[in-house]
Amino acid sequence: MNQTTRYILTPASTDASVSLVGGKARSLAQLAIAGLPVPDGFFISTQAYQAFVEANDLQPGIQAAFDIEAAGTADRISTRIRSQFDTAAIPPDLATAITRAYEALGGDEPATAVRSSATAEDLPEASFAGQQDSYLNIRGNAALLTAVRNCWASLWTARAIDYRNRAAIDHMAVQMGVVVQVMVPAQVSGILFTANPTTGNRNELIVNSSFGLGEAIVGGEVSPDTFVLDTATLQTKQRVIGSKESLVVMAADHGTRSESVPESKRSTSSLTDDHLRKLAALGLQVEKIFAGEPQDIEWAIADGDYWLLQSRPITNLPAPPLPDIWPLPPGAKKLVRRQVVENMPDPLSPLFADLYLRDCLDQGLDRFLSELGAPMVIEDFIERPFFLTSNGYAYCRADYRLSWKILGKIPKILYWYATSIGEIFRNIDPRWREGLSSYLKTVAQWQAVDPAEAPDQQLISGVRLLAAADAHYWFDVAIVMGMAKITDGLLHEFLSSASKHKKLTSGMFLRGFPSQTLQAQEHLESIAQQIRSDAGLSALVLRTPPEDLLDTLSRHAECQSLSNSIQKYLELYGHQIYTLDFVQPTQQEDPLPVLLSLAALVNNAEYDTPARQAQMAEQRAVLEAETLAVFGPIRRWLFGKFLRWAQIYGPNREQALFHMGAGWPTLRRFALEVGQRLVAAGTLTSPEDVFFLTSEELDAACAARAEDRACPDLLEQTDNQKTLRNARMKLHPPGMIPPKTPWKIGPFDLSAWQTQKQNREDSDTLEGFAVSPGKVTGVVSLILSPADFQYMQPNTILVCPATTPAWTPLFSQASGLVTDIGGILAHGSIVAREYGIPAVMGTGNITRRVTSGQTLTVNGDTGLVTLGDTSPVAPRDTGPVTPGDTGTGG
Repeated sequence: MNQTTRYILTPASTDASVSLVGGKARSLAQLAIAGLPVPDGFFISTQAYQAFVEANDLQPGIQAAFDIEAAGTADRISTRIRSQFDTAAIPPDLATAITRAYEALGGDEPATAVRSSATAEDLPEASFAGQQDSYLNIRGNAALLTAVRNCWASLWTARAIDYRNRAAIDHMAVQMGVVVQVMVPAQVSGILFTANPTTGNRNELIVNSSFGLGEAIVGGEVSPDTFVLDTATLQTKQRVIGSKESLVVMAADHGTRSESVPESKRSTSSLTDDHLRKLAALGLQVEKIFAGEPQDIEWAIADGDYWLLQSRPITNLPAPPLPDIWPLPPGAKKLVRRQVVENMPDPLSPLFADLYLRDCLDQGLDRFLSELGAPMVIEDFIERPFFLTSNGYAYCRADYRLSWKILGKIPKILYWYATSIGEIFRNIDPRWREGLSSYLKTVAQWQAVDPAEAPDQQLISGVRLLAAADAHYWFDVAIVMGMAKITDGLLHEFLSSASKHKKLTSGMFLRGFPSQTLQAQEHLESIAQQIRSDAGLSALVLRTPPEDLLDTLSRHAECQSLSNSIQKYLELYGHQIYTLDFVQPTQQEDPLPVLLSLAALVNNAEYDTPARQAQMAEQRAVLEAETLAVFGPIRRWLFGKFLRWAQIYGPNREQALFHMGAGWPTLRRFALEVGQRLVAAGTLTSPEDVFFLTSEELDAACAARAEDRACPDLLEQTDNQKTLRNARMKLHPPGMIPPKTPWKIGPFDLSAWQTQKQNREDSDTLEGFAVSPGKVTGVVSLILSPADFQYMQPNTILVCPATTPAWTPLFSQASGLVTDIGGILAHGSIVAREYGIPAVMGTGNITRRVTSGQTLTVNGDTGLVTLGDTSPVAPRDTGPVTPGDTGTGG
């Protein structure tokens, strides 16, 4: 192979491997070989890059930059390396090979696009979109050689170095190829996805388009048109015409420039239906070439000709959406999402569903009825198991029945009720406190076990017993919640009928009470105050990404006090759960949401929970006195009685719920230790996969490990279970299955006990439960899980599926709250009242109806939520609208 063929390859070359020309060039070569329309040009191989590096002795300097700046930033590493490239010369033989290939394109200094093509880009697992540079409208030999050298140097941009660090790619193993193509003077250009990159739907194609060169779209300079096409028919299902204020065109000499699009043209579609069909057909051909793997394709149209400029796999493509069908498990006739499942907003992991939901909760219910001395068992009313799943989401049975068996027990039940109910009511408070003491004692016993030293079976026993202890404690919590709901209902109904002079709700009298949830928030605010008192510390915290904060603090001796304060917080409150499913790390393991909230508190000194609590308590006392003054003797007595009951059981409910999941930090340590052992045995891929086994499969895997055997079939099974759970995350569980059916026991209507309203999908007014008084109109922050905590914006309305105590830090930034699920005594209701923000819960589908940035009106007095306009907001990720490269191309 001579020098020219070693350095220069044509697009149709069958030798164009990724290692020889890079990912981008390799994909273009496959399109060219298939006869698809790729602009004329040539590839500069990675061997040319190596020759350039060797001729200028750059490799020692590249390695030295990483060694010298080992603890420094990617910016400093990049600056050291790129300064060497700026003064390096392209060897004469290599320069000649490049300029001859350029001249062979024909014409008088043709305009070209010079694009980077690294060996670690445009791959299924790493796109490297926008991490290296590209240059457009390059003319002449000198400009071309400069652009090629700059492309090589862009292998070492700070963003490319950071990207490789995150992807665990060896910096010294990557090489850079370059693509040189004749520029397409596009009238229209854009991006085509052969699958929906947001939903994962393989039956939809997404097209973004705008006038001029595609740089305007990939650089995020313009709001393009967006089209959704049906893959089977190539018919357009949806079109959104973007504003398209500007377009990018080739400049007269070199490079590009922006021009304004005439007002009359901005609102017109940049593509006709015929354009869309042809582009879609071309995109499906491309996908077929790449073995059916969904593609992210850059294209251009010039003078009626269609051109493919780039194609790569869609990275991080979600699993295809599942059908929105909610089957009933065998034997079940009706399911409802309420009670303990309100704390399980996501599809469950297999181990939690099998061990906790279906097994431990049933055991806890049996034990609870036995401790009460009840003469009935759960089977008298309903089939087992009481808790089930549909599409992985937790439900409890709602198909209660009045059987002959229970009718025969009525005398015993009435006698038990008459002789025991008074004692049960009197002992509710000591009962749950005793139950909590027992639960925490169990947790402490297992905390003393060293997971690394314990045998498999002891660890599995610990997992089971901790799960059982939590499930049993739930029923102690449940009776407190039940009494809180009853007493709150009595107070609310009394106020509704007796207070004619002003609108009063029970929530107005249940504010300003202390709780451990609010103590945790006060503790976090005190840490924020500690940070704000030191200007240097404050600057360090605010400029450090929250995910790096603890590591950064550990490297600075002067930050030891702050580091200790944060660790103390996590020791005291880190057991708090984001969801009851133990597949989700607790705050101790995943403190990022806490650190995000801490940064928000540092940035805004207005939050003061103790002062707000004192103000709430004072307002409550004034309102109580005013209300007593307007009632006559009988109503005053009734009001005092109902108020006292509600103010006893309401605060107790939040105190009891705070400790749910207290055993999960220990349980997760045990489970992950077993998982690590099963990884070493060849049964699992990662320790976290242990949560995607059933209880029986876990026993079998450990038994095999004891015999030095692996269970390789579980490798694929756990991977499939994770994929299935991720796909189920896209579903929205209805409040009842089948939906819109009455919930009754014989003649008794139980619909009032539901925690989700049934709102129409097309209504701009949603009904929910009025749980915290007041009215607010504001902008939405849609937070679907702890992974979204970073997107919570100050003084916005928090919209989420549900909340647990671990979500409390978000309330300090919220001006209102709306949820899918929950009622008057859900966690969010109580905390919203303590923060004095209007709240409506249990709308059923609010998270499907709004987006971040949309306006919303929340009426916490009537329980109505009114949807407003959708405002444009910065995207959380590239999504379907800005999918291509950024910067100068890449």
